[in-house]
Amino acid sequence: MSIRVIRVLLAGCCLVCGLLAQGAAWAALPSGERWLAHVKQDLLPFWSGAAAMGKPVGNFPTFRCNDGSAFDAEAPCPELKDAPAWIRPELGRTYIRMQARQTYAYGVAYHLTGDTRWLDLARAGARRTVALLEPESGSPTWFEAGRGGPEPAARTAQDQSYAVVGVAMLYYLTRDPALEKALIAHQRYIFSRYWDADWGMLRWVPNEGPTDEAAKQELVAQLDQLNAYMLLVVPYLPADVRAAWHADIRRVATALVSKFHDPVRGIFYGTLERGADSRRDGARHNDFGHTIKAYWMLMLAGRELGDTELERLGRDGGAKIIERAWDAESGAWGSAWHGPEIDTSKSWWIYAELDQMTSFLALDRPELTSRLESSWRFWLTKMTAPNGGEIYGWVDPSGAAPANSLRIHQWKNGYHSFEHALVSYLTAQALAGKRATLHFALGGDTTNLRPYLMPGKPVSVKSRGGLQTVEFEIPVQKPAH
Repeated sequence: MSIRVIRVLLAGCCLVCGLLAQGAAWAALPSGERWLAHVKQDLLPFWSGAAAMGKPVGNFPTFRCNDGSAFDAEAPCPELKDAPAWIRPELGRTYIRMQARQTYAYGVAYHLTGDTRWLDLARAGARRTVALLEPESGSPTWFEAGRGGPEPAARTAQDQSYAVVGVAMLYYLTRDPALEKALIAHQRYIFSRYWDADWGMLRWVPNEGPTDEAAKQELVAQLDQLNAYMLLVVPYLPADVRAAWHADIRRVATALVSKFHDPVRGIFYGTLERGADSRRDGARHNDFGHTIKAYWMLMLAGRELGDTELERLGRDGGAKIIERAWDAESGAWGSAWHGPEIDTSKSWWIYAELDQMTSFLALDRPELTSRLESSWRFWLTKMTAPNGGEIYGWVDPSGAAPANSLRIHQWKNGYHSFEHALVSYLTAQALAGKRATLHFALGGDTTNLRPYLMPGKPVSVKSRGGLQTVEFEIPVQKPAH
């Protein structure tokens, strides 16, 4: 037998082995039904009790105990009594951004299950948010002892973006004109109040804000406008408003790429104002989470704007990060880079963002299915707290969580865990060649339906009493056989 024939046979064997491995990964991938069960059994119990609803309903609490019960300052549960130092001073506050994230979570719960009790809770949360939005001052950041704060000049662009993340989700589900009006007005406020033409970016706080804060140039001041509301709702806005938002999406994307992106290292810096110190490993927001989210949002912005180069930058940059962030030993994601090494501990929101970008890329790159199969199983078995306890905020490389690890605090709520479940469900259905079923509450208008931020088209729409059950087909590039 000639050397050439042997090489051909070996290549054929490698191809067959690769296809068999790929097929095994597809077969072992957690199913869409598994993700629905995750929402119902692992996530929703934590958000279902009376303590989660707030008084009145919709005034959702920022802090609760790990068993879901209310925080009692006179007799705090151990996990809040001994909370980390960066949390303890905040325990008397209710943050609007966290109420909005809980509103978002209830919207996703309805979107996936069709259970209208979650829709009712999302509406209650959105009503509270809309009532707090002021055309000249935006939204308060927090309430403490009945007083909203801080003063408008000290409110951050990031907090202003996340104040409406729940309103954005509910508008996507309902196309409610009142929510549309509120979103348009709030976006106009942010871009008129925070945009600095000399800097070519959104400020962290308005120019006249506290001196140390006004000097900050923050990635998230830009990025979270796209992430929290703009890219989700812009397809459904009136044409003239959509054109204006497109221009602002372009401005933000340009700022992200021209100011914060390091094309040589393939990362985004979280801040700029500290010069070289902002660029060091371990500096504020220099991690896989912020970088992968920036690439994901640029990819989606490119698709929305019809800008193939911007989409390519986001897609290709994101693909390199998901390779760099992978920890083969744990079969899961790391959190940040330290030179050539990575921090292999797992932060819940960073992990979710990496999974979500991988899910989007897997629709066109089926070889990533094996990566998702391993990552999803780690999430479901190790990141997920037992007995309906939501998601751990942090686990070590082996998946072990610290004792009394908080399920909810002033930066952790249901937003990331529910978005992760929604994207994972849609991806699992698509990769299995199945339709994805989502629920809306659109009244009589069933035009321009999309499966969240994913590509796809509706193939079945069933309406009853102003509610819709919609089946989507999400395109997947199948591997060649």
